[in-house]
Amino acid sequence: MSKANKSINVEIKDNTDTNGEAISELFIGKKLIGTIKQIETNKFQATNTHQEEFHVKTFDEGVTLLIKDFHLHH
Repeated sequence: MSKANKSINVEIKDNTDTNGEAISELFIGKKLIGTIKQIETNKFQATNTHQEEFHVKTFDEGVTLLIKDFHLHH
């Protein structure tokens, strides 16, 4: 018997960090799962709640990576 797929509501809030740079915060429910910051035109930095940094090529790739990381360690 297979499990039914559950939909996950991910909320993205635009904010600024301590240096005044624009970042996007990802939430599942009320829990922060990580942030994404654009470094260059085609380069983004995704940071999870354990302060591990990942470099990705697109914003969507960063969102996917943070969701996978959250579910792996949750």
